[in-house]
Amino acid sequence: MNNSIFGEMTFNIGWKAAIDIILFGRSISIIVKAKAYYEKDGITAEQEVAFLDFNNNKEQRLRTTEKLLSNYSAIDDANRFVPRTLLFERDGSYAILFDDKKDEDNGIAVCLVPSERVLTQDEYL
Repeated sequence: MNNSIFGEMTFNIGWKAAIDIILFGRSISIIVKAKAYYEKDGITAEQEVAFLDFNNNKEQRLRTTEKLLSNYSAIDDANRFVPRTLLFERDGSYAILFDDKKDEDNGIAVCLVPSERVLTQDEYL
C-alpha cells in the first residue's frame, strides 16, 4: 500500500516500512510499524498525525531518546541498546523498541508520545 503520509508499506501483522535514524552519532536502519491487526484495518488518522509529528520533530525526538537511554543506564548505551522498531499505536502514541544486549530475552521501549519514559517491552506491549 502507498500511504500519503507513511509512503510505501507492506502488511505483515501491521503496516511496515524501513527508515534510517541517527542515534549516538550512528545511522541505523529500523522498521517503522503502524499497528494493525488486519490488513483491512488500514492506517488510522492518529497514526498519520503521529508519524508527521515524529518527522517534524525528528532531531528533538531522537535527542530525547538518547537522554532517556542515558538516564536509564549510563553504561555504554550506544552499544547496549539496539533500535529495531518505531512503533505507532492505533491511538497515535509511539515508542522506539530496542533490543538489550545485556538482557536478550527482554528489550526496552522508549516512549516518546504521549509521555517520555523508558519501560521494558513487556510493560509497553
